[in-house]
Amino acid sequence: MTLPLRVTVAPERADASPGEALTFDVTVRNASDIVEHYGLELLGLPEGATVRTEPEVAKLRPAETATLTVRVTLPVQPPAPAGTYVLGALVKSRYRDDVSRCVEVPLQLAAVEEIRVRATPEVVTGGRAGRYTLEIANGGNAPVRLYLAATDPERRVRAEFQPAWVDLPPGTSAQALLSVQAPLPWNKEKQRQLTITATPDLPGAAPGTGAATFVQRPRFASKFAKVAGIGAAVALLAAAIAVPALVVNAGKHDNKTPQNGAGNAPQSAAAPPPAPSVAASSAAAPSASASASASAAPSSAPASSAPASPSASVTGDGARDVDLGGVGPGVLDSDAFRNQGFLASADPGAVIVAGCDDARSVAIVSGPDGRKFLTSSSADDPTKCNTVPMMIDFAAEAPAGSVKLAPLNPDTLEMEVVYRDLTSEVKPDLTVANAAKHGGIDFVLVRPRTAAGGGTPAPVALTGIRIGPLR
Repeated sequence: MTLPLRVTVAPERADASPGEALTFDVTVRNASDIVEHYGLELLGLPEGATVRTEPEVAKLRPAETATLTVRVTLPVQPPAPAGTYVLGALVKSRYRDDVSRCVEVPLQLAAVEEIRVRATPEVVTGGRAGRYTLEIANGGNAPVRLYLAATDPERRVRAEFQPAWVDLPPGTSAQALLSVQAPLPWNKEKQRQLTITATPDLPGAAPGTGAATFVQRPRFASKFAKVAGIGAAVALLAAAIAVPALVVNAGKHDNKTPQNGAGNAPQSAAAPPPAPSVAASSAAAPSASASASASAAPSSAPASSAPASPSASVTGDGARDVDLGGVGPGVLDSDAFRNQGFLASADPGAVIVAGCDDARSVAIVSGPDGRKFLTSSSADDPTKCNTVPMMIDFAAEAPAGSVKLAPLNPDTLEMEVVYRDLTSEVKPDLTVANAAKHGGIDFVLVRPRTAAGGGTPAPVALTGIRIGPLR
């Protein structure tokens, strides 16, 4: 049966991207023996597309032909899903329902990428660790799997995502938790700029990026710097008073006239110094007594401003055994172990301990058996905040090649080791045998093991550390 209508469409197929405009020419031939009025409808378009046809109706006598121009505009936002659409150019009589014809036109809609990443809050202030909530949105028109990463210019921040990747259909969003860790600055606040990326798993696809700032408070409270500044000011004031007095006394001595000739004789350079007087000896006695009293003070007393240096012995393989209870007692100065190649501090950002948000000190205290040990503490009380994790940070110029910690009580602590290549692992036995393949040990974080049955965790208590050289 010959149809009373013939339809052709040019072009026969089309490729487009969201936001583009397409033009189709639909040619209609009246194959019937009567006058017909034909209208055109375009079926199967992406949602949000608009269509305009000129002219809207073609009036044709038998055997006449006309061309209808169809202009299609594809939506930009939200973009239609990428893929292949089969459009239908349906031409039919306005007065006879049985006279119609539909021609299919394939339309390939290209994929567009629009990945958005936003961190909340944008700025986190803390200690060694911080947390962000990420909002990742797929504003494109194709489903995508996004892999998450975070970097900083100094490459000192370690990032962990939960989850590590997300699957997002077009026009949807998801949340992820970002946890960051970085070595604490010693005495100056540090701002670390983070670039967060969400990379599609498609070859050559551009990642979405976001930014965040991690502000780290210094390990030691600012009052240490204030105390040091006050001490320096007092010393300068004392010098300002003493020096003019010495100059005046020296001038008076030089202006005295000797009473006899013997006074003009020069003193022999080889003459021995005068013996100390009885008064001087008496003055020294209370000082020695005070020193003895200070050494006998209870462990809760604060440390003096110049504690004794920790003792260490060297083994045959070049490792050093450092007695961590050999200084103090009381809260230690920030550089108490500097001459042994490391610094020790509490790290309240690693594990939340109530009331210990600003506990960044370490102290020497004595156990029930009288043994001295190193523990975490608050800045003004060595008996507080002893369960806060302790960070032992090795000098940048001398990373440790191996480490073995001696706890006060066995099987109560674990050690997280962070290497120079930014990898890390947890050591329940508190021992790293050889860190050469990682470039050495950057720092270790010592914390209580999880107490059985949810009981009170044991304090961080160390009696010694063995440090091996990097080979």
